[in-house]
Amino acid sequence: MSQVKNYTLIGTIFLIVSALLTSGSNVFYSNRVQGTSPFFFTFISFLITALFFHGVQLIHSTQDRTKDKKLLKDIVGINLSTAGTFMSFYFSLKYIEPAIVGAIEIGIGPLSSLAIIRILYGSKINRLDLLLGLGAFIGSLFLVFSTLHGSSGIEFESAPVALLGLLSSILCGFCAALAAIFSKRLSVAQWSSSKILAHRFYAIAFLSLFLSIQQGSMTQHLSEHWLWILMVSLIGVTLPLYFLQVGIQYSESFFVMMSLSFIPLFTFVFQLLDPRITTSYHSLSGIIIILVVALFSVLLNTIRSKPVTQEKRKAV
Repeated sequence: MSQVKNYTLIGTIFLIVSALLTSGSNVFYSNRVQGTSPFFFTFISFLITALFFHGVQLIHSTQDRTKDKKLLKDIVGINLSTAGTFMSFYFSLKYIEPAIVGAIEIGIGPLSSLAIIRILYGSKINRLDLLLGLGAFIGSLFLVFSTLHGSSGIEFESAPVALLGLLSSILCGFCAALAAIFSKRLSVAQWSSSKILAHRFYAIAFLSLFLSIQQGSMTQHLSEHWLWILMVSLIGVTLPLYFLQVGIQYSESFFVMMSLSFIPLFTFVFQLLDPRITTSYHSLSGIIIILVVALFSVLLNTIRSKPVTQEKRKAV
Protein backbone atom coordinates (compact mmCIF):
# COMPACT_ATOMS: atom_id res chain seq x y z
CA MET A 1 0.00 0.00 0.00
CA SER A 2 2.87 2.36 0.85
CA GLN A 3 4.42 1.62 -2.55
CA VAL A 4 1.21 2.72 -4.26
CA LYS A 5 1.17 5.98 -2.28
CA ASN A 6 4.81 6.62 -3.16
CA TYR A 7 4.15 6.18 -6.88
CA THR A 8 1.09 8.45 -6.68
CA LEU A 9 3.08 11.12 -4.80
CA ILE A 10 6.02 10.95 -7.21
CA GLY A 11 3.75 11.31 -10.23
CA THR A 12 1.91 14.25 -8.66
CA ILE A 13 5.14 16.09 -7.79
CA PHE A 14 6.52 15.79 -11.31
CA LEU A 15 3.23 16.93 -12.83
CA ILE A 16 2.97 19.98 -10.53
CA VAL A 17 6.56 21.09 -11.22
CA SER A 18 5.90 20.70 -14.94
CA ALA A 19 2.76 22.81 -14.55
CA LEU A 20 4.61 25.62 -12.75
CA LEU A 21 7.37 25.85 -15.34
CA THR A 22 4.87 25.67 -18.18
CA SER A 23 2.64 28.38 -16.70
CA GLY A 24 5.42 30.90 -16.21
CA SER A 25 6.88 30.34 -19.66
CA ASN A 26 3.46 30.59 -21.32
CA VAL A 27 2.85 34.08 -19.94
CA PHE A 28 6.36 35.21 -20.88
CA TYR A 29 6.02 33.71 -24.37
CA SER A 30 2.60 35.29 -24.90
CA ASN A 31 4.13 38.69 -24.22
CA ARG A 32 7.16 38.24 -26.47
CA VAL A 33 5.52 36.43 -29.40
CA GLN A 34 3.59 39.55 -30.39
CA GLY A 35 6.65 40.59 -32.39
CA THR A 36 7.50 37.28 -34.05
CA SER A 37 6.01 34.15 -35.63
CA PRO A 38 4.63 31.41 -33.34
CA PHE A 39 5.64 28.80 -35.94
CA PHE A 40 9.24 30.00 -35.95
CA PHE A 41 9.38 29.77 -32.16
CA THR A 42 7.86 26.28 -32.32
CA PHE A 43 10.48 25.11 -34.82
CA ILE A 44 13.49 26.42 -32.89
CA SER A 45 12.12 25.36 -29.52
CA PHE A 46 11.30 21.78 -30.43
CA LEU A 47 14.43 21.35 -32.53
CA ILE A 48 16.44 22.18 -29.41
CA THR A 49 14.28 19.89 -27.30
CA ALA A 50 14.56 16.98 -29.77
CA LEU A 51 18.35 17.31 -30.01
CA PHE A 52 18.66 17.44 -26.23
CA PHE A 53 16.70 14.24 -25.67
CA HIS A 54 18.39 12.48 -28.55
CA GLY A 55 21.68 13.21 -26.76
CA VAL A 56 20.30 11.85 -23.48
CA GLN A 57 18.99 8.77 -25.28
CA LEU A 58 22.34 8.05 -26.98
CA ILE A 59 24.06 8.14 -23.60
CA HIS A 60 21.67 5.75 -21.87
CA SER A 61 20.37 3.50 -24.67
CA THR A 62 21.85 0.02 -24.99
CA GLN A 63 18.69 -1.82 -26.04
CA ASP A 64 17.96 -3.65 -29.28
CA ARG A 65 15.93 -1.37 -31.59
CA THR A 66 14.23 -4.21 -33.54
CA LYS A 67 11.24 -4.26 -31.19
CA ASP A 68 10.46 -0.63 -32.04
CA LYS A 69 8.99 -1.69 -35.40
CA LYS A 70 5.97 -3.14 -33.60
CA LEU A 71 5.29 0.30 -32.12
CA LEU A 72 5.36 2.20 -35.40
CA LYS A 73 1.68 3.19 -35.18
CA ASP A 74 2.19 4.59 -31.68
CA ILE A 75 5.31 6.49 -32.78
CA VAL A 76 3.48 8.04 -35.74
CA GLY A 77 0.47 8.74 -33.52
CA ILE A 78 2.45 10.56 -30.84
CA ASN A 79 4.29 12.60 -33.49
CA LEU A 80 1.12 13.81 -35.21
CA SER A 81 -0.75 14.45 -31.96
CA THR A 82 2.25 16.30 -30.50
CA ALA A 83 2.42 18.52 -33.58
CA GLY A 84 -1.29 19.28 -33.32
CA THR A 85 -1.03 20.01 -29.60
CA PHE A 86 1.85 22.47 -29.52
CA MET A 87 1.37 24.20 -32.86
CA SER A 88 -2.26 25.00 -32.05
CA PHE A 89 -1.33 25.92 -28.47
CA TYR A 90 1.39 28.44 -29.32
CA PHE A 91 -0.74 29.87 -32.12
CA SER A 92 -3.59 30.47 -29.63
CA LEU A 93 -1.31 32.21 -27.14
CA LYS A 94 -0.71 35.02 -29.59
CA TYR A 95 -4.39 35.99 -29.66
CA ILE A 96 -6.07 34.66 -26.49
CA GLU A 97 -5.45 35.19 -22.77
CA PRO A 98 -2.84 32.56 -21.72
CA ALA A 99 -4.85 31.26 -18.76
CA ILE A 100 -7.90 30.73 -20.98
CA VAL A 101 -5.87 28.89 -23.63
CA GLY A 102 -4.53 26.51 -20.98
CA ALA A 103 -7.93 26.11 -19.31
CA ILE A 104 -9.73 25.23 -22.54
CA GLU A 105 -7.02 22.71 -23.42
CA ILE A 106 -7.31 21.05 -20.01
CA GLY A 107 -11.09 21.22 -19.95
CA ILE A 108 -11.42 19.54 -23.34
CA GLY A 109 -8.72 16.97 -22.60
CA PRO A 110 -10.42 14.61 -20.09
CA LEU A 111 -13.62 14.17 -22.09
CA SER A 112 -11.57 13.76 -25.27
CA SER A 113 -9.44 11.12 -23.55
CA LEU A 114 -12.49 9.11 -22.52
CA ALA A 115 -14.01 9.35 -26.02
CA ILE A 116 -10.77 8.32 -27.74
CA ILE A 117 -10.24 5.33 -25.46
CA ARG A 118 -13.84 4.26 -26.02
CA ILE A 119 -13.68 4.61 -29.83
CA LEU A 120 -10.19 3.22 -30.46
CA TYR A 121 -10.02 0.51 -27.81
CA GLY A 122 -13.65 -0.20 -26.94
CA SER A 123 -13.00 0.34 -23.24
CA LYS A 124 -15.94 0.95 -20.93
CA ILE A 125 -16.29 4.48 -19.58
CA ASN A 126 -16.54 4.85 -15.83
CA ARG A 127 -19.59 6.97 -15.01
CA LEU A 128 -17.72 9.02 -12.41
CA ASP A 129 -14.93 9.74 -14.90
CA LEU A 130 -17.56 10.81 -17.40
CA LEU A 131 -19.16 13.21 -14.91
CA LEU A 132 -15.77 14.71 -14.07
CA GLY A 133 -14.97 15.08 -17.76
CA LEU A 134 -18.28 16.81 -18.39
CA GLY A 135 -17.64 19.15 -15.46
CA ALA A 136 -14.30 20.21 -16.91
CA PHE A 137 -15.91 20.59 -20.33
CA ILE A 138 -18.58 22.92 -18.89
CA GLY A 139 -15.82 25.06 -17.40
CA SER A 140 -14.21 25.28 -20.84
CA LEU A 141 -17.49 26.34 -22.45
CA PHE A 142 -17.81 29.08 -19.85
CA LEU A 143 -14.40 30.41 -20.84
CA VAL A 144 -15.23 30.23 -24.54
CA PHE A 145 -18.35 32.35 -24.10
CA SER A 146 -16.49 34.69 -21.75
CA THR A 147 -13.84 35.33 -24.40
CA LEU A 148 -16.33 35.89 -27.21
CA HIS A 149 -18.29 38.24 -24.92
CA GLY A 150 -15.16 40.33 -24.37
CA SER A 151 -14.87 39.55 -20.65
CA SER A 152 -11.40 37.98 -20.73
CA GLY A 153 -8.16 39.62 -19.66
CA ILE A 154 -7.13 40.54 -23.22
CA GLU A 155 -9.16 42.57 -25.70
CA PHE A 156 -9.14 40.72 -29.02
CA GLU A 157 -8.75 42.49 -32.36
CA SER A 158 -11.93 41.04 -33.85
CA ALA A 159 -14.43 38.24 -33.30
CA PRO A 160 -13.01 36.07 -36.14
CA VAL A 161 -9.51 36.33 -34.63
CA ALA A 162 -10.81 35.38 -31.17
CA LEU A 163 -12.81 32.50 -32.63
CA LEU A 164 -9.76 31.20 -34.49
CA GLY A 165 -7.75 31.29 -31.28
CA LEU A 166 -10.50 29.48 -29.38
CA LEU A 167 -10.81 26.78 -32.04
CA SER A 168 -7.05 26.30 -31.89
CA SER A 169 -7.32 25.87 -28.11
CA ILE A 170 -10.01 23.22 -28.53
CA LEU A 171 -7.90 21.38 -31.11
CA CYS A 172 -4.99 21.56 -28.69
CA GLY A 173 -7.00 19.84 -25.94
CA PHE A 174 -8.10 17.00 -28.23
CA CYS A 175 -4.57 16.42 -29.56
CA ALA A 176 -3.13 16.56 -26.03
CA ALA A 177 -5.46 13.74 -24.99
CA LEU A 178 -4.29 11.68 -27.97
CA ALA A 179 -0.64 12.38 -27.17
CA ALA A 180 -1.09 11.29 -23.54
CA ILE A 181 -2.62 7.99 -24.66
CA PHE A 182 0.13 7.21 -27.18
CA SER A 183 2.77 8.24 -24.66
CA LYS A 184 1.27 5.90 -22.07
CA ARG A 185 1.31 3.03 -24.58
CA LEU A 186 5.00 3.59 -25.31
CA SER A 187 5.69 3.80 -21.59
CA VAL A 188 3.94 0.48 -21.00
CA ALA A 189 6.11 -0.95 -23.80
CA GLN A 190 9.14 -0.10 -21.62
CA TRP A 191 10.17 3.08 -23.41
CA SER A 192 11.92 5.49 -21.05
CA SER A 193 10.93 9.15 -20.75
CA SER A 194 13.98 10.36 -22.66
CA LYS A 195 13.40 7.84 -25.45
CA ILE A 196 9.78 8.93 -25.92
CA LEU A 197 10.79 12.58 -25.94
CA ALA A 198 13.61 11.89 -28.40
CA HIS A 199 11.22 10.45 -30.98
CA ARG A 200 8.03 12.48 -30.64
CA PHE A 201 9.04 15.78 -32.30
CA TYR A 202 9.82 14.83 -35.90
CA ALA A 203 6.45 15.94 -37.26
CA ILE A 204 6.27 19.22 -35.32
CA ALA A 205 9.81 20.22 -36.36
CA PHE A 206 9.07 19.55 -40.03
CA LEU A 207 5.64 21.23 -40.09
CA SER A 208 6.71 24.31 -38.12
CA LEU A 209 9.80 24.72 -40.32
CA PHE A 210 7.63 24.51 -43.44
CA LEU A 211 5.21 27.17 -42.12
CA SER A 212 8.10 29.38 -40.98
CA ILE A 213 9.62 29.28 -44.46
CA GLN A 214 6.26 30.24 -45.95
CA GLN A 215 6.08 33.28 -43.65
CA GLY A 216 9.67 34.31 -44.41
CA SER A 217 12.12 36.49 -42.39
CA MET A 218 13.54 33.52 -40.46
CA THR A 219 17.01 35.07 -40.25
CA GLN A 220 15.60 38.33 -38.93
CA HIS A 221 13.45 36.55 -36.33
CA LEU A 222 16.45 34.56 -35.11
CA SER A 223 18.79 37.55 -34.86
CA GLU A 224 16.24 39.64 -32.93
CA HIS A 225 14.72 37.02 -30.63
CA TRP A 226 17.29 34.23 -30.16
CA LEU A 227 17.97 34.87 -26.45
CA TRP A 228 14.42 34.62 -25.11
CA ILE A 229 13.59 31.80 -27.54
CA LEU A 230 16.53 29.80 -26.19
CA MET A 231 15.57 30.54 -22.59
CA VAL A 232 11.91 29.60 -23.03
CA SER A 233 12.88 26.51 -25.03
CA LEU A 234 15.02 25.12 -22.23
CA ILE A 235 13.09 26.23 -19.13
CA GLY A 236 9.59 26.38 -20.56
CA VAL A 237 9.58 23.44 -22.99
CA THR A 238 12.38 20.90 -22.45
CA LEU A 239 12.24 20.61 -18.65
CA PRO A 240 8.42 20.67 -18.33
CA LEU A 241 8.08 18.01 -21.03
CA TYR A 242 10.56 15.74 -19.24
CA PHE A 243 8.80 16.17 -15.89
CA LEU A 244 5.44 15.61 -17.58
CA GLN A 245 6.66 12.42 -19.22
CA VAL A 246 7.87 11.05 -15.90
CA GLY A 247 4.52 11.98 -14.35
CA ILE A 248 2.73 10.12 -17.15
CA GLN A 249 4.69 6.98 -16.31
CA TYR A 250 3.45 7.10 -12.72
CA SER A 251 -0.20 8.01 -13.45
CA GLU A 252 -3.18 7.00 -15.55
CA SER A 253 -3.88 9.00 -18.74
CA PHE A 254 -7.14 10.43 -17.39
CA PHE A 255 -5.44 11.56 -14.17
CA VAL A 256 -2.62 13.20 -16.15
CA MET A 257 -5.09 15.31 -18.11
CA MET A 258 -7.02 16.30 -15.00
CA SER A 259 -4.00 17.05 -12.80
CA LEU A 260 -2.75 19.47 -15.46
CA SER A 261 -5.77 21.60 -14.60
CA PHE A 262 -3.45 23.41 -12.22
CA ILE A 263 -1.70 25.02 -15.21
CA PRO A 264 -4.46 27.62 -15.90
CA LEU A 265 -4.55 28.65 -12.24
CA PHE A 266 -0.78 29.06 -12.08
CA THR A 267 -0.90 30.91 -15.39
CA PHE A 268 -3.57 33.26 -14.08
CA VAL A 269 -1.30 34.14 -11.14
CA PHE A 270 1.73 34.71 -13.39
CA GLN A 271 -0.43 36.93 -15.62
CA LEU A 272 -0.55 39.49 -12.82
CA LEU A 273 3.01 40.35 -13.82
CA ASP A 274 2.06 41.08 -17.44
CA PRO A 275 0.83 44.68 -17.95
CA ARG A 276 -0.95 43.68 -21.18
CA ILE A 277 -3.43 41.49 -19.31
CA THR A 278 -6.12 42.83 -16.99
CA THR A 279 -7.55 40.78 -14.16
CA SER A 280 -10.72 39.02 -15.35
CA TYR A 281 -12.94 37.41 -12.74
CA HIS A 282 -14.87 35.71 -15.53
CA SER A 283 -11.66 33.92 -16.50
CA LEU A 284 -10.94 33.07 -12.87
CA SER A 285 -14.44 31.62 -12.41
CA GLY A 286 -14.03 29.25 -15.35
CA ILE A 287 -10.58 28.23 -14.16
CA ILE A 288 -11.89 27.49 -10.66
CA ILE A 289 -14.65 25.28 -12.08
CA ILE A 290 -12.07 23.20 -13.91
CA LEU A 291 -9.75 23.12 -10.89
CA VAL A 292 -12.49 21.88 -8.54
CA VAL A 293 -13.24 19.05 -10.94
CA ALA A 294 -9.51 18.27 -11.07
CA LEU A 295 -9.30 17.99 -7.28
CA PHE A 296 -12.06 15.38 -7.31
CA SER A 297 -10.09 13.53 -9.97
CA VAL A 298 -6.94 13.58 -7.80
CA LEU A 299 -8.93 12.09 -4.93
CA LEU A 300 -10.44 9.47 -7.21
CA ASN A 301 -7.03 8.52 -8.62
CA THR A 302 -5.62 8.09 -5.11
CA ILE A 303 -8.45 5.74 -4.13
CA ARG A 304 -8.21 3.68 -7.31
CA SER A 305 -4.38 3.50 -7.50
CA LYS A 306 -3.06 0.00 -8.12
CA PRO A 307 0.35 -1.43 -7.22
CA VAL A 308 2.92 -1.32 -10.00
CA THR A 309 6.30 -2.99 -10.14
CA GLN A 310 9.31 -0.78 -9.81
CA GLU A 311 10.97 -2.49 -12.78
CA LYS A 312 8.40 -0.94 -15.12
CA ARG A 313 9.04 2.62 -13.94
CA LYS A 314 12.13 3.98 -15.68
CA ALA A 315 12.78 7.69 -15.44
CA VAL A 316 15.66 7.78 -17.93
